[in-house]
Amino acid sequence: MGRIRILGSETYRLIAAGEVIERPASALRELIDNAIDAESTEIHVEIAGGGIELLRVSDNGLGMSKEDLALSIKDHATSKIQKADDLLSVRTLGFRGEALASIAAVARIEILSKSEDSDVGWRLLSEPGSSLVLEASPAHRGTTVSVRALFERFPARRQFLKRPSSEAAQCRQVFVEKALAHPSISLVWNSGGEGEHLSPSTLKERIALLYRDIPAPTLSVFQSEATGSPFSIIYADPSFSRRDRKYLQIFVNHRRVPEWGFSGSLEYAFADYLPGGMRPCAFLFIDIDPSLADFNIHPAKREVRIKNAEALRSAIYTAFKDHLRSSLGAGPRFLGWDAPSQNYSESLPGSDAWQKLDGKALDRAFWDKLDSERRSKGNECTEDKIGQEGWIEGNDVWERPGPLNQSSAQNSETNDKEYSPGQPFRFLGRAFGPFLVFESSEALYILDQHAAQERILYDKLRSVKGKSQTLLVPFVMEIQDTETENRLSSFYSNLERMGYRMEKTPGQLVVNGVPAILGEKGLSILVESLAEDSSPGLEADEQFNAVAASLACKAAIKDGDMVEDRAATMLIAQSLALPLPRCPHGRPIWIKLDRKTLYRMIGREG
Repeated sequence: MGRIRILGSETYRLIAAGEVIERPASALRELIDNAIDAESTEIHVEIAGGGIELLRVSDNGLGMSKEDLALSIKDHATSKIQKADDLLSVRTLGFRGEALASIAAVARIEILSKSEDSDVGWRLLSEPGSSLVLEASPAHRGTTVSVRALFERFPARRQFLKRPSSEAAQCRQVFVEKALAHPSISLVWNSGGEGEHLSPSTLKERIALLYRDIPAPTLSVFQSEATGSPFSIIYADPSFSRRDRKYLQIFVNHRRVPEWGFSGSLEYAFADYLPGGMRPCAFLFIDIDPSLADFNIHPAKREVRIKNAEALRSAIYTAFKDHLRSSLGAGPRFLGWDAPSQNYSESLPGSDAWQKLDGKALDRAFWDKLDSERRSKGNECTEDKIGQEGWIEGNDVWERPGPLNQSSAQNSETNDKEYSPGQPFRFLGRAFGPFLVFESSEALYILDQHAAQERILYDKLRSVKGKSQTLLVPFVMEIQDTETENRLSSFYSNLERMGYRMEKTPGQLVVNGVPAILGEKGLSILVESLAEDSSPGLEADEQFNAVAASLACKAAIKDGDMVEDRAATMLIAQSLALPLPRCPHGRPIWIKLDRKTLYRMIGREG
């Protein structure tokens, strides 16, 4: 007797359901997707027991007829496509026809729906192992899907669910992702009797409302196009960053996906503005032609394969980096966020887009508005309202001061010219060791002398082939291990470009000259650098920058070093002429406290 057999329908349905519905959050994702595809303008989500006891999603979309409702929980039933080639043009979130069938296989499901052209609604009741019930019922236009007792009859699956609070948190994350990807849709969340109502808004407003620890005034919008694909990036000023990637999110065709290439592009674009180990706050939303983006590689559509992905990532990186250089060339604009997090959203125009309601009020508010007209766009907050001057009152601001006068700018370009009178600032003194304090007519500045000189040296080392200062006595360095030999080989051409003059022989390195800009420190810095990691895996240009940054850091003024007033004034003038006032490792060179803010901080009238 043969060993191959055909699985029963109930068995293979459970196997298929396991690929699509792993936990309550999986079911919720599919239900919200269906509501969005139904052209809904309002969606109401309710969960109980972490979604294990109850998941309910109500919408005011197209609704279903009796015939469509009867087919909706059948295997491979879908209104989105008719043939395989349709996948090349489908723009809906769902298309596989597996979601409702999979949910019905592992839970009790009730669907109440009414289409616009129908006088009566219809209710479908289904339970695993039982025949479905279909009956007429009063209903509003749209669809309500209620899922109860998930995996109740399948203890082998249910035992892998987490505590209700953990499952509720994952459901909440699904809700947030869908709300971010569709800011034009009004959404209501209800869990445990309390909830939120999100009115239609802009992308920037919705991010600020859903992630309330992101300071709303620091958010900016960049919109462009990459190889024919329009995209938007909502990002925070570098003054707000994190060590994790919680706020580095990618949305492709309204789905959040783990697209590490796009994430890397955003991180690389921010490299000049953030210290090592810190990640930017940036949300990328990109629309790619469906024929170039395949979501059919994962049962739950959580991954995507993109054609010509490298060209797309490169175009996004180039456009966004150029934008950052023009908008953040002066460094971070915000500093010192110590206000309670709830104040961030209160500073938003139209902050009534977010409301907290109790459970009864949620239901009442939702159903009262379900059949009404969508709110007028004229009442929505527009992008140009974001970032007005009133928004940054009460917070310190970092920015580059106005341009130096011509005489000052010319003198600040070189080390061998004395800075002439007439500078647009006044040097006041020193503070806490490494800081220089100076003022302009309307602001007080605190400058980090190490970071400032580090940036100046870094720019000079990278700009042109460096001049050499010949050593009276050549320095001979013994190379005793293969690791140091390999490190030297990777650095050699970069070091010569900076001004080092060297001869390499087996087991030895003879140094005849050092970069003139580094002077007597050049030898000790070289020895230190060769003892460090050589940043393996970097491309040639990136490696050159890494070597220049390392040398500049080691050569710059250290904490505790004292400089004369004349040298301090010279350093300030050169720093003000920098196009990017941040050290090579991303730290700001100065902070600025304007007169108006200072007066307000001490309770005086400005």
